[in-house]
Amino acid sequence: MLDRATIERLSQDPSKNAPLLNVALAEEGHAKALLSLAKCTSLGPEALSVIAERILNDGPNVGRDPEAKPDEPFGPIADELDRHLITRENAPDFVRDQVADRHAADPFFVLAAACHPNATLRAIERAADFPAASPAHDRLWIPLMNTDCIPPLIAEEWAQDRSPYRRETVARISQNKALLSALASDRDRRVRRAVASNRAAGELRTQLAATDPAVEVRARAAGALSAHEGVPEGGNIVETAKFAAALRAMRSLGVLAPDVRTALSSAGAALDEEGATLAAQVLARHEVIALLDHVVAAGAKSPLARGFSAGLALRTPPSNENAEAEDADGELVGIVYEAVKPLARLTEGTPSFTGKAKLSWWMANGLMTCTHVSIDTIAEQAIRGALVSNRPVLAHASATKPELVRALFDATASRDGVPHALLTLAWSDSAVSDKEVIDLAGRIARPKKRSEDLPEDEVDLDPLVRSLPVLERAVLTATLRANVSPRAALTAIGLDSRRVRYVVSAMPQWKGRLTGAKLARVLRQNAGALTAAHSETRARASTVEPWTQRQMSEVELAVAIAIGHITGAEVASRLASGRQVIDDGISLSAGILARASIEGATAVAPVIEWASKNRGSVPAALALWLLVEAIDRVRVPSLIAASIDQLATSKGAVPASVSDALTALELRKPGRLLGIGPQSPRGRATLASAIARAYRALGGMRDERQDS
Repeated sequence: MLDRATIERLSQDPSKNAPLLNVALAEEGHAKALLSLAKCTSLGPEALSVIAERILNDGPNVGRDPEAKPDEPFGPIADELDRHLITRENAPDFVRDQVADRHAADPFFVLAAACHPNATLRAIERAADFPAASPAHDRLWIPLMNTDCIPPLIAEEWAQDRSPYRRETVARISQNKALLSALASDRDRRVRRAVASNRAAGELRTQLAATDPAVEVRARAAGALSAHEGVPEGGNIVETAKFAAALRAMRSLGVLAPDVRTALSSAGAALDEEGATLAAQVLARHEVIALLDHVVAAGAKSPLARGFSAGLALRTPPSNENAEAEDADGELVGIVYEAVKPLARLTEGTPSFTGKAKLSWWMANGLMTCTHVSIDTIAEQAIRGALVSNRPVLAHASATKPELVRALFDATASRDGVPHALLTLAWSDSAVSDKEVIDLAGRIARPKKRSEDLPEDEVDLDPLVRSLPVLERAVLTATLRANVSPRAALTAIGLDSRRVRYVVSAMPQWKGRLTGAKLARVLRQNAGALTAAHSETRARASTVEPWTQRQMSEVELAVAIAIGHITGAEVASRLASGRQVIDDGISLSAGILARASIEGATAVAPVIEWASKNRGSVPAALALWLLVEAIDRVRVPSLIAASIDQLATSKGAVPASVSDALTALELRKPGRLLGIGPQSPRGRATLASAIARAYRALGGMRDERQDS
C-alpha cells in the first residue's frame, strides 16, 4: 500500500506510469490524485474503470480521505471526474453509459457521449431523442454524431419510427439514398427539412425546393449548405467550437436558423396552416405582429387564422438561460399587448369581447380546430409556461371540447410543474377521480411572483363540487405550492380546530380584503395543521361565540361565519339593523360558501335573502348576491344586468366591488359575462371593467400597479 505523498507524486504525470501502476493509483488515490488521473488523455481503460467504480460506490464522497478530520474542507469532485470520463477515448462503453445515465438530463453529458468516436447506441438514442423547442428549430447536435455508430438495421428502423426525432436524425445524417428518398415525403416537415439539409440528398433537394408544401423546407432545399458539420478528424471534439455551438443549441432546445425565420416571416397569406402555427410560436415579436395583419385580412375561419391562433396559444417565454425571468416574460407580455390591436378588426365568428378577452377566446378556438396540434403538444407547452397555461384560454378551450381536461391530465400524469389552471378545471370535471385530483394538486407549478396577491393566481376549488375530505386534502396539498382561493381555504380551515385557532390569532394583522395568500401563509407557517392525519375535528354546527359580539370588519365576519363562530341568522340580523356594515361583500361571500359546504345552504339562507332584497340599493349586497349563486340559484344575465342598472340609477355610480364580483364570475367560468347587457352607460362601463380585469394577467402584466 502506497503512502499519500507517494500516490500524489506518482499521479502527477500518469502517462509515464505503467498501466498497472495507474490502476493502483486509481484504487488508492484521493481527490487530487483521482483528478490528475482523469485528466490524462492516455489513461488506460482499466484505470478509468476503477475510477468509475469508485464514483458508483462512493457518490459525492469519492476522493475524500477517510483519515481526514471531520472539519477538514472537502469539495466534491464526482461531477468533474464524470466530465473527464465521458470524453476519454479509452473509456470503456459501460463506463461512458454509466456516466451518461447519471446525468441523463444534462446536455453536456448527452452530447459528449453521443459524439464519442465509439459512441454506444444508448448514447446515440439519448441525443437523437433530445427535444427541440418546436419543429421549426434545428437540432445542431445531430450532425456531430458519428454515423458509423448507427448500425444500418437501426437506421432503417428509425426511419419508420413513430418519433419524428428519430426519423429526423436518420434524415439528417444518413447516406442511404433509399432511406432519404422515403423520408423526403415524410408527413413531418422537420424530417423533410432534415433531408433538405443533408449533402447526400442530391436531387432530392431539388425536388423539395420545387414541390414541398412547407415554405421553410423549400428555402432550406434551395439554399446553399454550410461547411461540413460532421465530426472533425483528430483531437477531442469536446474542445472544438462546433461542440460548443451544438451544446448551446441543445441547452436552448434547438436553433431557429435564419433561412427558416425568413421563410416563415415573409410568406404572409401564403403560409399553410401548420406553418402559421410554427410562425406564431417562434418568430420575433415584430414579425408576429406583422404576420397577424395577414391573418386578420384572411378572416377568422381561414386555415391561416386557425394555425396562427393555435400557435400563439402555444407560445412560451424565450428559453434564454442568460436572461432574467422577468425579461423573458416581458417578450410574451409585449406580444399579447400588441396582438389585441389588430385582432380588434377581426369580427367574423368572434364574440363581442374586446382586448385580451377576445384574444383568449380566439386562441382557445384555434387550439380546438387546428388539425396540427396534439394533446401532447398542448400539455408540453403548457408546462413550459405557454399562453395556453392561463386559466381563461384553457377554460375556453375545455368549454369547446369537454374531454380536453381529462386528456391533458393523462398527458401530464407523470410530470411536475403542471399549470394550476388545469387543477382548477379538473376539480370540477367528473372524469377526473378524487385520487387523481389530489395527486394533481401535488404537481402544480408555483405561480409567478407579483407585486400583489391576485385572484387569478389562486387555485380556485369550488367547495361544493367534491366531498369535504377530498377538498381538505386537495387544499392542504396545493397550498404547499400555490395559494388557494378563500372559499376553498376557509372550508378546509373550518374543519379543524387547530387551523381555526391559527387563523383567529393571525387575523388581527390582516388589512384589506381577504385573499388566499393570507390564509395560505397561516397554513404554511403552522406545519402541524397541514397534516390531516393529526387534525382536531370539530362540530359543524355554528354558534355565536363571545368574541363576535363586537363590531367586526368584513374579513373578521367572513372568517367567523366560515369557522362557525357566528350564525347566518345573526349575520343577517346585524346587516338588516345596520349594526354590521360590510365593505364590499367579496370577503363575506367566501365565508358564506365555506359555511354552506360545511353545514349546508340552510345555515346561510338568511344572509342570501338579505343580499337578494338589497342588491339594487347596496353595492356590497349585489356583490354578495352574485358570488353565492352556487348555493342559491344561477343568476340569469338579464337579472344581473337589471340589478347593475338599478344600482347605477340609485347611486349615480357603480362601486368597484361590483366590478370585482363580476370579474370573479368570469374567472370561475370564462365567457359568463358575454350575455350580460346593462342598458345604462355606467352599467356598461362596469361590465367592461370587469371583463378587462378578468383577463388582465394573460401572458403577464406590464405594470401591475396600474393594471390592478
